[in-house]
Order: sequence, then C-alpha cells, then structure tokens
Amino acid sequence: MKEIFTKIWKFLWERTGRKELDSDEIWLLERMDRIAAIEEPDYDRMWERIRRKTICKNSPRVKLWRGVAAVALPMAVICTAVYFFREKTQQPSGQFLVENQKETSSRISLTLGNGKVLKIPKDSVGEVLKTGQVAVHQDSLKGIVYVVSGKEDEKLHYHTIEIPVGADYRLTLSDGTVVYLNSASKLTFPAAFVGDERRVFLEGEGYFEVESDKQHPFRVEVNGTIVEAVGTIFNINAYPEKDGVEATLVSGKVNVENGQDRVSLIPGQQARCGMKNIEVCEVDTREYISWKNGMFIFNEMTLENIMVQMQRWYGLDVFFQNESAKSHAFKGMIDKHLSPQEVFRIIEKTANVRFEMKGNTVVIE
Repeated sequence: MKEIFTKIWKFLWERTGRKELDSDEIWLLERMDRIAAIEEPDYDRMWERIRRKTICKNSPRVKLWRGVAAVALPMAVICTAVYFFREKTQQPSGQFLVENQKETSSRISLTLGNGKVLKIPKDSVGEVLKTGQVAVHQDSLKGIVYVVSGKEDEKLHYHTIEIPVGADYRLTLSDGTVVYLNSASKLTFPAAFVGDERRVFLEGEGYFEVESDKQHPFRVEVNGTIVEAVGTIFNINAYPEKDGVEATLVSGKVNVENGQDRVSLIPGQQARCGMKNIEVCEVDTREYISWKNGMFIFNEMTLENIMVQMQRWYGLDVFFQNESAKSHAFKGMIDKHLSPQEVFRIIEKTANVRFEMKGNTVVIE
C-alpha cells in the first residue's frame, strides 16, 4: 500500500513540484490510503494509467484531480464518478450534524440480568461494573470488554447491549469473541459462558470474530435462524427490511439452520434464510462488511433501500414525493462519517433526484 502512494508522490513531485499542489490535492492523496484499504485494486495497472494519462497532457502543471480519478477508476465508485470525502475532524465518529435533527443518544445501553440498565457514553474509559468473577470495562479502542477471573457459577447471567441510531460499536465477550454491532442493533449474551455451547441472541446486524473452541460451538440465534461456528468470521444481517436473515461467511466455516433446512457455508458464500428454505449464493464479502470499516457500499442498490440505511444511521424520517425515484439503482462507496447533506449532494450528481431537508425529515423529489 505504501509503495504505490510513494510512487504517486514521487511522480507528481517530479512533474509539478510539491508547492504547486494545493491543500485539497494533498489531502486527497492522504485520504486515498483509507479508501483503498476497503478494496484492493491492481496497483500496477493503476500506476500505468496515471503515467499514460499524465504524460499525454501538454500543460506543465498536472492537476492531481486527473491522477486521482485515474487511480480510483477500478474502485467502481458511484456511477463511474469518483468521490473522496473529508471527515469532520471536530465531530466524533458515529455522530452527525443534521439541521434541527432530533437528538439521538450517543450512549450505549447495557441491561444486566437483574434488570438494571446502564447508560454508557461511547467515549468513556474504565471499569463499567464488576459482578462475581466477571469484570466489565470499556477501552477506547476495544469497546466494552468482558473478563472472567476464576471459576464462575454454573448459572447463565444474561446481559443485553443496545446500540443507538447513528452509532456502531465493538464488544468483546468473555470467551474472547469480538462482536461489532451496527446501528439500532441489540445483542443478548451471557456475562460468562458455561455449559456445552456459547449461545447469543441478535437483533439487527452484527459482525462476529469467533474465538476458536471446538468443544464449545458458538451459536447466534436470530429470528428463528441459528448460525453455528467454531472459529470463524462472519456477518449476520437481520434488519426488518431483509424479510429474513442474511449470514455472510468471511473465513472459516459455519452451519446455518432455520428448523426447516440446514446448510454449511465456505468463505465467500452467503445464506439467505426465509421461513422455509435457505438459499446459498456467492458474494463479494466486502460489500456486506463495509459498515464495520466506516463505509457504505452500494452494489446496484435501489434508492429506496439506500434510504432505509440512511434513516437508520442518521435518525431521519424519509418521504418520497417522487415515487419513481425509489427504483433508481446506484453503485458506489461513501464514507459513513459524512453528514447526510453531503451524501445527498453526491447522489443528486448521479441521478435526476433532489433531496430537501425539512428539520429531521428528508423529502425526495
């Protein structure tokens, strides 16, 4: 990764001189590092494209914008147009500014087995609670971490974590399994695992990096579907608009069953679970786990479905004044840390639709 960007810097320096690049152009180079990490392009091909396109220009001042467009072309960003975005550095990750937006909680809700509810600020650090042999603390990088010291009793004590609108969060369970929860999602789990299995209950969307333990299979129960793993990385999406459960396997192996059907997945496969049967298909897993990396990726997604994500992430009310706009399909990648207004401006440039913010409601014309 570093090698390609070093080449770009060196090439542009020799062709233009560092002082001729303005601050936005310099920022674009720095920003490319993060964007490119989401999708691994063919660097040699990109570099050759930059070289050809730049040399053919007669102007002594080579604009970086052309070079950036050439680099990013293979990344298939919205409707073949390439956009790189500036994050609001003064704005915490996961929180967005919307004119007159309803205030959404930035606190994680943790409900204990006795019914007590703790409201935990995302940016707090330190011990959250200690009960029996289980200590719970929050780390600035790792989120909430459960640690068991000594032998816990044989009774399961369930905790439930709820993620508010406009946030995602990381949780480390007592067995070392790491879970990333998307906006408006909920996970119920034992404070300490006991017995022959490790079973948790999901609502919404979660990404799981399961700690290997062949003697104690890890099972996620969601909407009547059970995803079973031993040491595996996978994503589960069970938001209401899915009308079922999507289980996407990144690495390892999982079994998926819904009472009527049972399938095994290998990496790169997705199980789509309905009420009766389970459909298995090949997918690009990056599309389904991009939310964990701070990105929206749309692959021929309709505007109607895109707005469901916008509604959940930004806490907006959505109204389609133009019904035909619902069927517009988009392909691209957008930073989740943009404001909704910035996202809507990008979409407006690629289709004949307009967005108007009225307080906390977005009207699509």
